[in-house]
Amino acid sequence: MERSSPNTLYSIQALRALAAAWVVIYHQINAERVYGAGVSVLGGLAHFGFAGVDLFFVISGFIMATVTSGRFGKPTAAADFLGKRVIRIYPLYWICTAAILAVLAVRPSALDPALAEKSVMESLLLLPVQGGPLLVVGWTLTYELYFYVLTAIALAAASQRTVPWLLGAWAVGLALAQLLPAQSPWAILVTSPLAFEFIAGALAGLYWRRLTVAAAWGILAVGITWLLGACALLIDMPNHGESPGTRTLAFGPAAALIVAGLARLELADKIRVPRVAVLLGDASYSLYLTHLFVLSICGRLAASFAMTGSALGNWAFFIMSFIATCCVAMIVHRLIERPMLRLGHGAWRRLQGKPKRLGQPLTSND
Repeated sequence: MERSSPNTLYSIQALRALAAAWVVIYHQINAERVYGAGVSVLGGLAHFGFAGVDLFFVISGFIMATVTSGRFGKPTAAADFLGKRVIRIYPLYWICTAAILAVLAVRPSALDPALAEKSVMESLLLLPVQGGPLLVVGWTLTYELYFYVLTAIALAAASQRTVPWLLGAWAVGLALAQLLPAQSPWAILVTSPLAFEFIAGALAGLYWRRLTVAAAWGILAVGITWLLGACALLIDMPNHGESPGTRTLAFGPAAALIVAGLARLELADKIRVPRVAVLLGDASYSLYLTHLFVLSICGRLAASFAMTGSALGNWAFFIMSFIATCCVAMIVHRLIERPMLRLGHGAWRRLQGKPKRLGQPLTSND
């Protein structure tokens, strides 16, 4: 797919699609355990789907460094940035959380009983809570909001040239924080090594344009090799290295190298991104939030039709449920997410007293 403008990076959208797809595959493990053969048709490789979250965090850092370039030292820019992030995150998340609350009210036996004990208000606000919010995948959004708040503070108080130093200081502080016990949800959030992935992505976002094409090919190769090597080393480990520290070291640097390399190669017109990957990347947030609902429905349908049990049936369930999650995500993105973003951004601009922009394309980066 050809780029529509010099500032468009379809490779990042494709990586978003990949990250969301990995998470879907990871959660298909449980669906296959409950409704299928008891184990994933992909075996241990499916467990590495959790690395989709690590890729998401790196992409987030990359995008934040890119969209905030040249805007530091401006409190108004900080408010504008944070307002757009809130519009991006909360509305669809609230709809999905409301769906869980509705099921709990009508048929609580259909969900994990532990969900009934979670705080609704803390879940809706995405505050750090023990055990995470009502919507299981929402814990990552708590981290994203934390990163956004720190970015907004930097936008208001720092200058562009101090950004690398601030990222370095944050990294040093995080490293020292690993020596201290973190027990409360807030302490775990602030000291989590997962923030290293956001930092790595932000550094990639600051310097990727300086890469030569040869260097971009090189770091892309190193990133892919690192990723495959990490999977090979962790395949037989308990939980496949899912602990925050292990996954950060295993997948964070690889993701940052891959993101920077692909972005630079696309800028140089050395690669083309398939249109379907871009479309799924646009719908990646919808996919991330809705896939658990779709997998549950697909699992119940498969069980009612006795679809699973044989190798062919298990593969059919895996493929059909994956396709279903992607199709539902694209529909939700088109009919719900995009209209809500338009309304939200329009209301935000009116609140700021800015004129309406005509012909401005909506991108998932807004």
